[in-house]
Amino acid sequence: MDRRRGRFRRWLNRLIDAVSFNDQIRDLAEMLNRKVEQSEEATPDIVSHPGGFNRAFRKRRMGIAESYIRIAQKLVRSEVHNRLHALKTLVMLSLHAKTISMPLNTARVQTEIMKEAVKNIRNRRRQMEMIADFSLASYGHEATIRRFLKELKRLEVPETGQPLKNLDMGWDAHVHDNLSEGRKTPSQLVLDAFIKGISRLTLAYYDIPHRDIVFEAMEAGRILGVEVSIGIEFSVGRRTRRKHFLFLPPAVTFEAFLEFFNSNCAVLAHFYDGLDENRNHRRRVITEILEHFNRTHLININQGFGEDSIFALQPLQLADLEKIVPYDQFSRNHLSELLYEQLKAVLKRRVLLLKAQFEISRQLFREDTLTGWELEQISATYRRIRELYTTLSPAHIKSEYFSGKNIFDYDSAFASEADIMPDLKQSGALITYNHPLEHGFESAVETVLAAHPYIDQIELMNMRDSMGRDPSEIMRLTRFVSLINTGTLSEAKQFLEDLNRRPIDKSRLESAFEKYHRNLLVPIAASAATGWKPQVPGMGFIRESRIPKKSRKYFCQTHYRLPRPVSDLINGGGRRSSPDPENDRATGTVDEIYCLGKSGHFRPNLVGDEAPIENIGLRRAWRYLNPALKNMIRVVIGLLPAYLWIGWEYTLIWFGITFFRNVFVDLVAFSGPRPKAWSFRDVNLDNTTQSLFWTGFSVPVLGMVKLGFDYSWHFAFTGLLFVWLKFLVICIANGLYISAHNKIRRFDNRVIRANFFRSILAWPFSAAFSPVGNLMQVPSIVQAKFWSDVVAAVIEGTGKFQQKIVLRKRDYREILPQLRSGDRDARMTAMMDTLYIWGKRQRGASGLSQILLGRGGLKAAVLGVFRKGDARDRERQAASGAADLDLMIERFAPHHVTPELSRFILSKYTHNEAIVLIDMLDSHLIDFHAWLKKLRKKSRGGTPSNIAAS
Repeated sequence: MDRRRGRFRRWLNRLIDAVSFNDQIRDLAEMLNRKVEQSEEATPDIVSHPGGFNRAFRKRRMGIAESYIRIAQKLVRSEVHNRLHALKTLVMLSLHAKTISMPLNTARVQTEIMKEAVKNIRNRRRQMEMIADFSLASYGHEATIRRFLKELKRLEVPETGQPLKNLDMGWDAHVHDNLSEGRKTPSQLVLDAFIKGISRLTLAYYDIPHRDIVFEAMEAGRILGVEVSIGIEFSVGRRTRRKHFLFLPPAVTFEAFLEFFNSNCAVLAHFYDGLDENRNHRRRVITEILEHFNRTHLININQGFGEDSIFALQPLQLADLEKIVPYDQFSRNHLSELLYEQLKAVLKRRVLLLKAQFEISRQLFREDTLTGWELEQISATYRRIRELYTTLSPAHIKSEYFSGKNIFDYDSAFASEADIMPDLKQSGALITYNHPLEHGFESAVETVLAAHPYIDQIELMNMRDSMGRDPSEIMRLTRFVSLINTGTLSEAKQFLEDLNRRPIDKSRLESAFEKYHRNLLVPIAASAATGWKPQVPGMGFIRESRIPKKSRKYFCQTHYRLPRPVSDLINGGGRRSSPDPENDRATGTVDEIYCLGKSGHFRPNLVGDEAPIENIGLRRAWRYLNPALKNMIRVVIGLLPAYLWIGWEYTLIWFGITFFRNVFVDLVAFSGPRPKAWSFRDVNLDNTTQSLFWTGFSVPVLGMVKLGFDYSWHFAFTGLLFVWLKFLVICIANGLYISAHNKIRRFDNRVIRANFFRSILAWPFSAAFSPVGNLMQVPSIVQAKFWSDVVAAVIEGTGKFQQKIVLRKRDYREILPQLRSGDRDARMTAMMDTLYIWGKRQRGASGLSQILLGRGGLKAAVLGVFRKGDARDRERQAASGAADLDLMIERFAPHHVTPELSRFILSKYTHNEAIVLIDMLDSHLIDFHAWLKKLRKKSRGGTPSNIAAS
């Protein structure tokens, strides 16, 4: 029965897959997979603007995918430049979606969706779902972006036009990239912080053998608008009992970081030497672990296979680690990852070998040439190796082969806190006590009391350490920090005497008490995230008050909350804001702190012969149904209620009104009121068919409203009062119906209000022209519908038209300053981008005309009548536009620029790309230069016609 059910579900899934997606999505999935396999291609050094000529070569979504692949897969240290260049490209592309309302959130959503598409290379359906979602998110509709944020369990950040570092959103005081013990490159890690909405991030490194080791992270933070600071994590004490601290220089830029260390060379000389010694110790320990593995575990793993066999694991080499981890920063985590990749490949070969033996053995057993006992032995071995392969993970390998610091560890170069911390404090930096409960509560207290002159901050919550910690220890540490900061000395003494088995040094306690009453011991929250354990919530924390109210409920339900006493003490900077935080939640006294990271789950390694039975629900199947089929179903469903109420003749009229209104709006928005430039490809059929679906159900609704009005009217069914009131009621009902289904579709409230307003605005037109409609025997509801859609076409068409111009002006304002750049490549690229947008993009000429003439369009002109203070702004814009116009006429003079641009194109781009760009030059340069000269005449009083024609 179960087998039949499994076969049926597989058949159903194949059917759903067959009717899902369109050819474009499938082609993009194929292209994406090729990009993943060909990620070794070089990244070009020149970045064309996202709205510029680069669109002629590749799709924006593929550009984002290519950039992420390079960020994630270019791991060696020589690829820093390529990673940062790819990151810059990704940011530029993701921030230039088809939206002006939610650019930052749209960029975060699209980046994460494409990231998931790249990760799901082995799950074709899931990958195509992500590509389809990316396409939908490209439009930047507020309801759509908010839905994706909810699905991805991400918070919405305010759209103020400012970078994340100025928004005071999330933070994390301790994370690791692959230059310490993390899994991700610095660029990849900071990109994840951007996606999560983190404003401030502190990366921990073990030492700084080269100052450039911090360059990538800080430059990535600058590109993404995230404040990145660097901490140097160091240990104190003897092996197996070492304590860890973080040295935090007061620098958030690479230049300031270098300046700090250059100016404190003498003071920090002992620190540098100790870090070098500890690095050498780590290298020696890793070498010993590696050699121990090769002498012991490797023999057991390879038992039964020859050393040169493809089924044997080769000895681990330190040189292999050095290829992927720069500057000798490798750790046990990196060693585990190295063994994981090599052992996984070997085990997969063994699985396939045993599978072949098992299948042959089953056939021989059926022919009675193999005993049941022999088959069972082969089957057991096959199942065991297959399970070992599917459950293999870096965490499992670390636990199995590389754990046990009591066996392999080292004494720190710093024997005690007093040996190094006075020099560190003299430099003006902060010192944080990392995962203080590492050796228990008593050890944490002793360390704080002994090193109180130097310790400024303490990790009250370290997620990686706390997940395996007794929660009562965290509460005791919280109580201790609170007492030593703001309690009484007697309370602190009594608390420690009750909990400690060892006597407390009262003089130290009194000294620490006095010091931290002057300068609080600041508690902080840190994840210490490395990216190796998906079960541990990843990086990032945020206060509940910073989560937007619209998304607060679902976000708080799906993310881990810190204990309230911990949140209360961290929010107060070491002081409790509530005497009873556990019971003050209802009053809002405690501003809860939530983790931004999500707990993941283990993904088994796939052999490749699996036939997974994925549960594809009805909602998911409908969401990714082939668009043509989905649109057809919508129209058919919408037709039924309309046909049953008003018959097929008026149903066709009703649907025709809605259809042509949507088509007209899209065509005008893309190409303006010029029928020759219209193309049906510019019509958004998804939006059109959704309108047809909902308009079908509006027929019986408005029909019943009209019948109800007639039934309630006790006077003659003639006269102006009857006509005007009837259409008022119908228009109000139509507006309420539109608002209702807009609400169901999760439109923004601003859009809902606008749609209701346009329905009311149709009232006087419906009533005034009703004699004509009545003469043609057109039902009242059809007349009201006609005028409602006419008004909507004007309002929506004008709005979308203006939005296109706003988008083009946004692109130009980012490109035009580059025309003055001293960098020849940047200047040449900007010139080609400008030429491309003017000649190829919708409303390109109109947008540039408004900028160069210092005009702001119709809306700005209307508002300018009522804003007297804008006169000076308009004068400045006109002067700036005139200067840009003169510069462009000079720069784009054909006889000067043609040879220069041609040489640039031929030297920088491939043969096929050069053909496209040279053709663009031939087709548009002369016309563009003539257009610029006409524009200058117009700005000086001339009136040439068609000056803003695209």
